[in-house]
Amino acid sequence: MIRAAILPGLIAALASLPLAAHAAEPASRPAKPDFSNCPKPEWPKEALRNEQTGKVTVGFLIARDGSIKDSKVLVSSGFPLLDEAARTGLTRCRFQPAMRDGEPAEAWMQMQYVWQLEPKVAAPAASPGVADAASRGDPAAQLEMAHRASDAQEAARWLRLAAEQGNAEAQYALGAALEAGRGMPRDLAEAALWYRKAADQGMAMAQNNLGLLYSRGSGVPPDPVKATEWYRKAALNGYVWGQFNLGLAYANGRGVGRDDAIANDWMRKAAEQGLPRAQIALGFRLAHGVGGPRDEAAATAWYRRAADQGDPMGQNNLGYSYETGAGVTRDYAEALRLYRIAASRGNAFAEEALGGLYETGRGVEADLPTALTWYRAAAAKNNPPALRKLGMLYEAGRGVEKDPATALGYFERAGAGGDQAAMQRLAAAYAAGELGLTPNADVAKQWQEKAERVYATVSGNAAH
Repeated sequence: MIRAAILPGLIAALASLPLAAHAAEPASRPAKPDFSNCPKPEWPKEALRNEQTGKVTVGFLIARDGSIKDSKVLVSSGFPLLDEAARTGLTRCRFQPAMRDGEPAEAWMQMQYVWQLEPKVAAPAASPGVADAASRGDPAAQLEMAHRASDAQEAARWLRLAAEQGNAEAQYALGAALEAGRGMPRDLAEAALWYRKAADQGMAMAQNNLGLLYSRGSGVPPDPVKATEWYRKAALNGYVWGQFNLGLAYANGRGVGRDDAIANDWMRKAAEQGLPRAQIALGFRLAHGVGGPRDEAAATAWYRRAADQGDPMGQNNLGYSYETGAGVTRDYAEALRLYRIAASRGNAFAEEALGGLYETGRGVEADLPTALTWYRAAAAKNNPPALRKLGMLYEAGRGVEKDPATALGYFERAGAGGDQAAMQRLAAAYAAGELGLTPNADVAKQWQEKAERVYATVSGNAAH
């Protein structure tokens, strides 16, 4: 198990790519990053667990204003997760454009990033007194031995010994290990049993996790009522995830009668404890008047708190507030900055939003090819608005060759993802026989009814 890792940083910013198909003429000064504003990429958790390392070379097309127009992996580390993390992470850097004849010029440049682990440092060995006490059956000492174990199997052995003697922390930790299959075969049913023992002793984390198992039907029969009961116990014990999950239960009417005002109360408790997901959810509900009066300023304040913690959805939603002037003075440049940060961490909503700004020229020079790049990045994650906008561009032949069949495919994917505008376009296309379709009133009616149901759901949420 990896105890610590270091990211040694950026190795070098090299010259413009010599054979890039879209590169401008050689610049008298190459584009370069501002290393004082170049946050380190985040190590993907799965890659870290698997101890993946390597060096990746990424190419960036830097526009005249210093923004990134395109990026691609040139030399792989051998691990796709590390490649993509380096590419998206380095897009958060600020760049100085290349200069040609004293004027900013568009140019490609390269950056390398090394993913390297520091040598493992063994946990300090337990003192002879702790080891002796654990061997004599002291549960607190056994728990300490589990914390200091050199591998997951040894930790699991000590956890079980302490848990069998009634130590609540060990019971919870053993349940978590069984749920994850860490140090022992995965066994959700036994995980639920140990969570229950710890939960009955008042351990809030175990109460919340037991609620999750009942909600999912993992290791226990699905039972939303029991799930909500356990969330409530965790919430009343002050556990932030219990508070948020109880809020979600009230918001969705799952295991308890729907009550949007109570949902907001519990989400607010979790948000005030600093949980970004709760801050974002509460902000969204306040922005749409769900569970209380519409309050865009309060919504934006919650988005900001999540964004300040580095949450990409918080950054995206705060960007949307600046783009639309909801709760703040409209500022396209700030929206662009926030969207870029969120997009660098793979947020599809931010990628779609960047496409919209580049398509319309808000906060940045209009650039349809760059808009298409961002829309495609978001569409690759099945973002419905991005799929719809690509459909519109292919239907109109804007920035791409006109292709009704491709447009139809994008509209269908967007409609299947719940995009109301795409559903309405499909209804009209089937009714009139557009986009290469044979007129079909029945299918047109089906799409129109789906669009109306989406509207009713949104309107109903906003009315509470």
